[in-house]
Amino acid sequence: MPTPRGPLSHATIAALGHGPDATLPDSAAVDAADPFGDDLQLALYTLYELHYRGFEGVADELEWDPPLLTLRRALERSFLSALRADTPRGRTAQEALDELLVEPVEATGSVSHHLAHDGELWQMREYVKLRSLYHLKEADPHLWVVPRLRGRAKAGMVAIEYDEFGAGHADRIHSRLFANLMDDLGLDSGYGRHVDEAPAEAL
Repeated sequence: MPTPRGPLSHATIAALGHGPDATLPDSAAVDAADPFGDDLQLALYTLYELHYRGFEGVADELEWDPPLLTLRRALERSFLSALRADTPRGRTAQEALDELLVEPVEATGSVSHHLAHDGELWQMREYVKLRSLYHLKEADPHLWVVPRLRGRAKAGMVAIEYDEFGAGHADRIHSRLFANLMDDLGLDSGYGRHVDEAPAEAL
């Protein structure tokens, strides 16, 4: 289990240890928390993890526990409301995506460019540790969208997922390749092992 970082994450983690009778934060406590802060983000991360591998000693049925789902929804609403309020207006979704699809001519402006050209090994190791929270479950979250797609979009998404999962080869699953990278860098490649080192942005 992660180490709590405030009242929201403390109550969430305690509830997972004590079961459905534990006291959970109310909506006022969620509204009072920083939506971008460590406490709220860790609570949300912990509740999402119930839908993946869960935690040792935590009952599987808590994945669909109504009070925990109610808390998760309150945390999501707080976070999404803050994201929407802080997102600059004036561009369409297509315009925003078009920018992301263009590789800059100058090798600047991104973490990957920095690591490739100017970064040091300690920076690479730190980056890989933080990214491991996602990359060791890479492609699993994407599967949630498949039932919501139709036609060409569904076929294209499933084709991408087939590659993500190694195209039938267990040793080529992208999360396995990332774990191999961690091993080569001398890092602990255990699933979720570095959650306590991750700032809110990584969560």
